[in-house]
Amino acid sequence: MKGGRKNLKRAIEDEMETLKEGQSIMQVVDLRGSNLIEVMDSKGMKLIAIFPAKFQKSMWIRRGNFVVVDESGREEAVESGRKVAGMVTQGLGRRLKGEYAIVVDKIYHA
Repeated sequence: MKGGRKNLKRAIEDEMETLKEGQSIMQVVDLRGSNLIEVMDSKGMKLIAIFPAKFQKSMWIRRGNFVVVDESGREEAVESGRKVAGMVTQGLGRRLKGEYAIVVDKIYHA
């Protein structure tokens, strides 16, 4: 492997500066097994999100960590009865830096 993991970590750190439409910052509540995690948004609503396989050996998620979840298909998933309603696009960790720290502080600690 010539640096694939290193480049993935660098891309994750540098990739997203602002949240795109359909994305939100959520806190990890529970690890469901394999690649499923339960997350909670700022309103207290919980949903199950999938953790992509490309992150599994390079990024670790624990309870209490913050992640960016793409929940653009959330309504469709709820209507059709599917349990998985989002996908993790980026892990932010427990200690947030810069713009994310301000956003999360306003949302979760207000």
